[in-house]
Amino acid sequence: RKVFSWASERIRDEFQPATWKAFWMTAVDGDSASDVGRKLDMSPGAVYVAKSRVLARLREEINQLDAS
Repeated sequence: RKVFSWASERIRDEFQPATWKAFWMTAVDGDSASDVGRKLDMSPGAVYVAKSRVLARLREEINQLDAS
């Protein structure tokens, strides 16, 4: 959890607010892509893309930490 929290704080500003919200609501809160899409006025596909982009960037940041 600490590593996730640390990495999240480091990369959050790299994303548009809607992208971050879509990621957070699906990956952390566990909401469905269709529910999040309705709430954020995004298609479910756009929600999946947003989640995927943030997760990829999180992995990258965590891998950099592990390489240190």
